[in-house]
Amino acid sequence: MDLRKLEIFSRVAELGNFSHAANSLHMAQPAVSIAIRKLEEELETRLFDRSGKKVTLTAEGRELLRRARLILREVEDLKRASSAMSELLQGELSIACPSMLATYFLPDLLASFLAEHPGLQASVTQAGTTAVEQMLMDDEIEIGVTTSNDPDQVPELELVPLTSEQIVLCMAKGHPWAKRRYVSVKDLHKSSMAVYESGYFIRSKLDQLCHEQGVQPDYRMQSNFLPLLVRVVKQGLGTTIGLKVMAQEEPGLVGVPLSPRLDLNMALAKRRGRTISRANQAFLDWVAFKL
Repeated sequence: MDLRKLEIFSRVAELGNFSHAANSLHMAQPAVSIAIRKLEEELETRLFDRSGKKVTLTAEGRELLRRARLILREVEDLKRASSAMSELLQGELSIACPSMLATYFLPDLLASFLAEHPGLQASVTQAGTTAVEQMLMDDEIEIGVTTSNDPDQVPELELVPLTSEQIVLCMAKGHPWAKRRYVSVKDLHKSSMAVYESGYFIRSKLDQLCHEQGVQPDYRMQSNFLPLLVRVVKQGLGTTIGLKVMAQEEPGLVGVPLSPRLDLNMALAKRRGRTISRANQAFLDWVAFKL
């Protein structure tokens, strides 16, 4: 049995006439009759009562029609879903993200999404939080990761919360503070640090805390290149601040909580009211559903 025979059978059942069914299907009437006869032979049962000008369903025919409608409806749903997927698979997911989030958080998220959409490509641009939000507002990018999940702070953006991660002080295992339960912000006064350049949220939070506490760290190195910061800290050039997951995943690093505690809220953002590509919208919807 094939789907075409079920389609022909359903049309004959609906119209009650072989000729009318043939016309609606753009087929010759004998071809319709042959298809129904073969279907009856396959099922070894009579589906129509052919006495009179109008054909009617037998009891077996009525049961087959019920089942055929369910099958054909599922096939149509599958075709629509496949068509939508086909369009998505030919697109490109493009996202801007701060480097620390791109390194330690985004890979798992993107890998899972791309595994479900094997034809999609992904493009990730590294930029600080301030730059990401500005690029969103200027329509230079469609979606980006920002470090706010409060819509009141950025009313121009639509936010999909991702996660919240603790910010810790990262240092080499041999650092004198490595075995502490926490490090006070006051302890950072005149201490050697390698930190992000201004414009990154994590640097802004550090500067804010230090200003509130009257603390002035010794910024021995400033860079937007995360691997460089990690490398020099491992080699003993002071400390840096980073996500807890960074300390957990980087061999040779230890993460010690700061006091007062710092947390980083992350959200996926797009400019409010903007229509974006199907691939990017699919990623937004997927994240909202998964998280």
